[in-house]
Amino acid sequence: MDLFHLQEGYRAGRFVPRQVAEEVLRRISERSSRAEWIYQVPKEELMARADHLESLDINLPFYGIPFSVKDNIHVEGLPICAGCPGNESISTTTSPVVQQLLDMGAMLVGKNTMDEFATGVVGVRSAPHPVSPINPEYIPGGSSSGSGVVVSNGCVTFSLGSDTGGSGRVPAAMCNIVGFKPTPHLLSSEGMVYANKSIDCIPVFARTAIEADYVFRKLMVGNKAGCLLADLPHSQNDLVIAIPDEKGLKFFGDTEAEACFRSVLETLENQGARIQPIDFSPFSEAGAMLFDGAFISERFDSVGEFIKDNPDAVNEVVAESILKGEAVTHHQIWSDVARLNQLKVEAHQLLAPFDCLVMPTAGTLYRCDEVKADPLALNRNMAYYTNFGNLLELSVVSVPGRMRVDGLPFGVSFAGPKFSDYRMLNLAKQWERISGVQPGDACDYDNVG
Repeated sequence: MDLFHLQEGYRAGRFVPRQVAEEVLRRISERSSRAEWIYQVPKEELMARADHLESLDINLPFYGIPFSVKDNIHVEGLPICAGCPGNESISTTTSPVVQQLLDMGAMLVGKNTMDEFATGVVGVRSAPHPVSPINPEYIPGGSSSGSGVVVSNGCVTFSLGSDTGGSGRVPAAMCNIVGFKPTPHLLSSEGMVYANKSIDCIPVFARTAIEADYVFRKLMVGNKAGCLLADLPHSQNDLVIAIPDEKGLKFFGDTEAEACFRSVLETLENQGARIQPIDFSPFSEAGAMLFDGAFISERFDSVGEFIKDNPDAVNEVVAESILKGEAVTHHQIWSDVARLNQLKVEAHQLLAPFDCLVMPTAGTLYRCDEVKADPLALNRNMAYYTNFGNLLELSVVSVPGRMRVDGLPFGVSFAGPKFSDYRMLNLAKQWERISGVQPGDACDYDNVG
């Protein structure tokens, strides 16, 4: 399902969209389950879309490319419940980003499972919930859990998630794929069930950085903000990289994760990069504000009334987290906004001398039963390196960094200030070429054609 393989195959006449759609359905039946899909486009509708594409220009950017979306993104005529079946309705509009992809020839396969109301980064707050495609005892990452898994196991070429505090990056790390979270508001976030509307953004999941880069760049065509993006080429041999200082680095007792991160840094240094620790406290302080500060009130504004009216329909941990927002005062909101503005200045000043900030996507990973036994503390640990990303207006891409000794994946993130999106993707592509890590769930998948 590699994007460029499909493009080349279409243009060479080796296969047509109907054959790719049939292969998608075969893969879903063999490699996927109901746990990853809230809704699948019926076979006859998917085939009709495939047949229609044969009347269109084969050079459309996404001609016949299969993709899926997280189930908090609206697609007209399709059900949407944001991970909570009791909240289901039929969408009357389509997200502008989804519409762009459809207009450019993409084939929508379905909508993916997510943590209820996009609350948390663990991926087990839905019923049924997906599991790691690499080891089913482990979490898939969330809240875009299904969107990460179906890319990892090769059922679709790419998928769209949502990212508030890490939901476009933690699933990528847990599923051994790429998750790119753009600068907030570069891509339209209209047409979503929001977690935090002021900072929510739509990330791209793909097996490789070069595919994620292609998807993002095509979505940016005609975008007036595109002129703001820095696209300066860099090579690893002249990079100046920031990393969290020793006080800021946390692996929560996971020595294998720490060894993987040290190995990533060693590889970068061997390529000529210069690495310097920076004060990580502005980042960690900002991250703590997402759930422990006044910003939780924005989640309550989005879905709080539904939760109050339907307490038995919502995951207990999700409900507890969101309902805290009802008690937030206006004074607390403006106080936190003022503090966050200070932290933005501090964080961007710290990043200014560097090409990027390199950090673990997650400092550890957990089994599903561990998270269910201690949901709040372990979710907080998983989000330590991600919660601040949108609050501080960063561009971040998570890529496979290493495979651990125990066979589980370790993801590493390249982060930069707002509008450094192309630069972060370029760095991710360079890392991909030198890391030696094969993406996905390590199966030897056959190619269409």
